[in-house]
Amino acid sequence: MYRDGEPQAFRQLVDLYRDRMLQFFYRLCWDRQRSEDLTQDLFLKLMLGSKRYRPQGRMATFVYRVATNLWIDHYRQQRPRPRFYSFDQVVHANDDSAPRQYAGDDPTPDEQLSDGEERAAMRQALERLTEPHRLVFELAVYQERPYSEISDLLDIPIGTVKSRMHNAVHALKDMLGSAEQDQSQQRAGGAG
Repeated sequence: MYRDGEPQAFRQLVDLYRDRMLQFFYRLCWDRQRSEDLTQDLFLKLMLGSKRYRPQGRMATFVYRVATNLWIDHYRQQRPRPRFYSFDQVVHANDDSAPRQYAGDDPTPDEQLSDGEERAAMRQALERLTEPHRLVFELAVYQERPYSEISDLLDIPIGTVKSRMHNAVHALKDMLGSAEQDQSQQRAGGAG
């Protein structure tokens, strides 16, 4: 059992959550090395804190609570520094942290360009969200955590979770809408 420090139980925990946690941290910082370091720190904390786990709670909630607290601590330490990332570091929301592989018919170069532009625009829009809004969006959308669990994880009322999610979605729509207009104007200007 994990709480008793059994190595096999901890190995199963790592196997079950490693990829999800890498994606969780990556989409918050857009830095592969930092997300790997944070994931390693998370599992170290989980290993050292196994005695604090209370079996009456869900393991997923416990893991996400520790990960969220680790991210908040890390963010507070890093806040004054700008974050740098490159396009090839983008992790897709629905894959296993590997670059996207197209099956079957290969996309046309236009489809690849459009897909790349959309991902870049989304990444830039997410980066512009405030940290509380981005964290709620990450947990709700990419990690598929229910609002009640996010409320528990962040120790905020469920109404605040809903408000932050609503505001995040509204802000993303505004940013992505203006980015789409800018791209359309650039294409129209280049065609004339």
